[in-house]
Amino acid sequence: MTLKIKDFCTYEQQLDILRRRGLIIHDEAIALRHLREKNYYRLSAYSLTLRSYNPCSGEDHFHAGASFDDIVELYDFDEQFRSVVLSACTIVETNLKAYVAYYHSQKYGPTGYLNNKNFEVPWNHAKLLNALSKSLHLRKDEPFVLHHHNDLNDIYPIWVIVEVLSFDQISMMYKNLLSTDRAAIAREFYGIPSRKYIENWTHCAVVARNIAAHGARFYHRPRINPPAKLPKSINDYGTKPFGFIYAIYHLLPTFSRTQFVTNIQECFDSHPLAKPSELGFPLHWKEILIQN
Repeated sequence: MTLKIKDFCTYEQQLDILRRRGLIIHDEAIALRHLREKNYYRLSAYSLTLRSYNPCSGEDHFHAGASFDDIVELYDFDEQFRSVVLSACTIVETNLKAYVAYYHSQKYGPTGYLNNKNFEVPWNHAKLLNALSKSLHLRKDEPFVLHHHNDLNDIYPIWVIVEVLSFDQISMMYKNLLSTDRAAIAREFYGIPSRKYIENWTHCAVVARNIAAHGARFYHRPRINPPAKLPKSINDYGTKPFGFIYAIYHLLPTFSRTQFVTNIQECFDSHPLAKPSELGFPLHWKEILIQN
């Protein structure tokens, strides 16, 4: 059965719908402002845990006592949580660029990245160089690009080119290094014996970063792909936000991990209505991060 597209509703009509479904509105002016600034559809996602389907009316009804303030609190929690994730992913991205640039230039020289023999899949290497060319063109007026263009005949060492690659591009570059090089970077810089974990975790970090940067939702998100590669004892959390937090945590340098956990805990402390379980967090999540 094809559902009918809903009709346009004014902000006042949107508020009436919420009120009719049992939502408490303490301050109508503030509620209208949130609807105007954030979009009814976007806000409604944060009400999913506050309402249930009523077969008698054929629509959702809010649980007793649920208020518009509760929706805003969950929205604010997710906003703070995204900020924590984005900050951590920025560190992970910067580190990965530094590690790849150092290792690759040490082994193959400053411009060894131009040789497809130093990569596993030639086609993916060609795609990387094409993307790099476009990125350099877009940033052609930046001082460091101008310097290499004017003074060094458009020769860009790898420690320069990583600065114009996106997080996704440097992640893909790492995945296309020769397997021995990926394994060496995993061991030397991350202390992880298997390159497969770093390949997966960097991909997960890119996905988490994109969710955070584009204002998408972590709270009450049933699944995120790809599944994070986790120890067998906690493998069921791989598609939950917690699985991605696990991946980011283990990509962070050791001295940044404690602050990351503290920042996450502050999100929950600042917004008591937000339940860790709605992000797939196990009961003893901090211990699991530290011990596994």
